[in-house]
Amino acid sequence: MDPNMIRDIVLNTHEPVTIKNFEIPWNCFSESFPQWLSFLDKSTPNDGFVFDTSSLRNGDRPQWERKRGKIRMTMADFHRNANSTAGHFKINWASYSYRCISELPEKCRRGVDFKSFGFPDATEDISFWIGSKGSHTPCHYDTYGCNIVVQVYGRKSWLLFPPDAKLKQTRVPYEESSVYCEENFYSPERYSAVIDVENDAYCVTLEPGMTLIVPPKWWHFVESLETSLNFNTWIPLEKDTEEQISECLTRLIVLDYAKNLTTCNLKHIINPNELTMTTDPSSGEELQLTLEHLLNQRTTNKRQRTTQKRYLSGYLQQTELSHLLSRYNNFITIVPKLTSHNFFHMMKRNSLRYDSALNGTSDDEGHNRRIASTINSACNPTLIKLVKDIL
Repeated sequence: MDPNMIRDIVLNTHEPVTIKNFEIPWNCFSESFPQWLSFLDKSTPNDGFVFDTSSLRNGDRPQWERKRGKIRMTMADFHRNANSTAGHFKINWASYSYRCISELPEKCRRGVDFKSFGFPDATEDISFWIGSKGSHTPCHYDTYGCNIVVQVYGRKSWLLFPPDAKLKQTRVPYEESSVYCEENFYSPERYSAVIDVENDAYCVTLEPGMTLIVPPKWWHFVESLETSLNFNTWIPLEKDTEEQISECLTRLIVLDYAKNLTTCNLKHIINPNELTMTTDPSSGEELQLTLEHLLNQRTTNKRQRTTQKRYLSGYLQQTELSHLLSRYNNFITIVPKLTSHNFFHMMKRNSLRYDSALNGTSDDEGHNRRIASTINSACNPTLIKLVKDIL
């Protein structure tokens, strides 16, 4: 396949698509997973890596990151025990995910770039995800860019919904550029607990060697069906500037509100990887400077002054895109839409993991919900847009 043609599809598709039967020239595809993990182990001290971990059973709410524990082990121990479901993995899953490729030794990252997909600049802003069966990310959408995901080992299930799906959007837990929904797809209390989106669900299982293209702002719930590894990158788009302004305003609101919260409240409201923003005294000043730069960029219609290349998107007519997809139909497939029957069948199966004993019961749960409601009201997209228009 011509990399330029793949790039055109990535930048213009309005629906998620998969690419298969396409040789990706990455060295990791010629190595076994245990061998690849051994390279990673050799690059790290003997005490191993710190994995996120959580129960394979869950309550009625999404399994947010703040609910997860930590466990240290080598990659070899992780792979051996996760595949045998021994010890810790009898009742838990573990993941070492959303990590930058720069953490990997050269042997693990050799050849990993997105040049063959038409993006020769995508060589550093790449993430890798390692997880055992049951590891997952709550349903969310990414506010920036277009997501390219390459499955290297194992299988992962992707449940996707279009941007206009009737999901309950929330900015709590807060994470920059990630908008979560309140629906729990991992362990719904009842198989019919998730309604209003049964006619909007798309689903695909990524097998090793397959690639998934997730268009901007598509919701996705992702779960490892077995021990797995994948890489991804977000292709920066020229239209991201408006979303960056919205995110900057949202972050300023959350940061200001966080000043008056207790440590316990903060751990409920802010995602763990974002907690440092509440203790860094320069965060507010840096955000103000970033906002001024973005507003000037929008006013002068200039691209961001950065070495990162941004791409124009949506430049093909639908007939041109359809022609491309038809031309490469042996390689590229639109992710199929689930029937409502199949969607509810999936939810019924997932509901078997529901455990009422794991529902939230902390004393400050009600107070935290009120704080979350206030933040969501202040960060309502309609209000953020009004502020942007005034600015």
